[in-house]
Amino acid sequence: MKLVVVGAGQGGSNIADEFVAMGKWVWKNRRIRIFTGEEGDPIYRGVFAVNLGAGDLYGLQHIPLTDDHAILLGTTDEFRGRGAGKVNADGAEQARRDARKIVSTIRDNGDVPTADAILVIATTAGGTGSGSVGVIVDLLKDAFKKPVYAMLILPFANQYDDPDSLVNTATCLKKVLDNSQADAVFLIDNQKFVRGSETMSHNYAQINRRIADSFMDILCVGEETERRFVGEVLAANDVIRILKGPTALGVAQTQVPKKSSSLFNRFKRDGSNNKHFATSKAQIERAQSVLNRALGELSIDCEFSNHGEATYDAQHALGLFAGPSQEATEEIVEMMDNCLSERVPGAGRRKGTYPGRISDTISITVIVSNLGRGSAMDRIHFFYTEATKMMDAVQKKKQGREKRWEEAAKSAALLPSL
Repeated sequence: MKLVVVGAGQGGSNIADEFVAMGKWVWKNRRIRIFTGEEGDPIYRGVFAVNLGAGDLYGLQHIPLTDDHAILLGTTDEFRGRGAGKVNADGAEQARRDARKIVSTIRDNGDVPTADAILVIATTAGGTGSGSVGVIVDLLKDAFKKPVYAMLILPFANQYDDPDSLVNTATCLKKVLDNSQADAVFLIDNQKFVRGSETMSHNYAQINRRIADSFMDILCVGEETERRFVGEVLAANDVIRILKGPTALGVAQTQVPKKSSSLFNRFKRDGSNNKHFATSKAQIERAQSVLNRALGELSIDCEFSNHGEATYDAQHALGLFAGPSQEATEEIVEMMDNCLSERVPGAGRRKGTYPGRISDTISITVIVSNLGRGSAMDRIHFFYTEATKMMDAVQKKKQGREKRWEEAAKSAALLPSL
């Protein structure tokens, strides 16, 4: 699946930068392009960073700081590269003013006709990305008539008491989920990617890397060209068909014991990469454990309790198994499909395998799409209601400050002027 990726704001651009790093690794190790462009083009050809703050672009390591890929907004207006200052209405307005610049830069340099879809990334708590992401989604949808997905990175728990962060998040969610043309919206809870033993600066870098890397297999599998690595294929259209509305993605991995590989190598059929006489109980249990962890590692908690069982209310579910050829058996794929049927009842399902690319690890990617009731919807409702309360509280505090300043001014009027 080939993408055009657009990072909006500082946080979104940093994650887009990690997508390029991941794309470079994929090309070096798998000879697969997951972004647009021809074989001789730079890997970053289909990746762009959009920002109001010039300084925020300087931290990018893989997206070049040239005007054909780093799109600086507001250069002729009052912002002049200084950023939105956490005022996301300014981010939205400037994206509208610079609509032609955004679209023409991506059209002229992104090889968009070869893309299967476009992904626009933003953090919701800031100003530029939070405000501009919905505008950019609509601009690109109108201009290119391709599937356009948004990826929204929700704030850390320690930001919940900050009125600007919470109001920005709520208004961003309202715009993108309810009032934009986004075909699907990946919801990413920053807090789920935090590792307690790491410093915050290290956490930021690692979180961005983990977010980008979680898309690796789902982007690679449909672009694979080496026959020995082709299993039950998940083509780009299979993925596109299931991506609708609020969406979560999860990935989990585990090491494969060396003795497992050597044992099953004895029973391979001649000339076969993924058909074997039997699948051991240990293999199935190992894959079952990884699948359960992938559901537990979904990018946002979205389960709900159904008669005491944790299930997921979604219209679509997808499972992709990647690992050594001898692990990608029909029994394991059937187990994965049955498990998704039980855990995501009533959902339309897609399944696939990606055998052989990984020799010592099994990995399962799960996507649940068009989410309904459950923890994710509860979280969104929380942002809406808390932001409304905070707006009222902030307005009352502002009125109180203004009143105190008026009283002070009246007292000052009695003093002689110098």
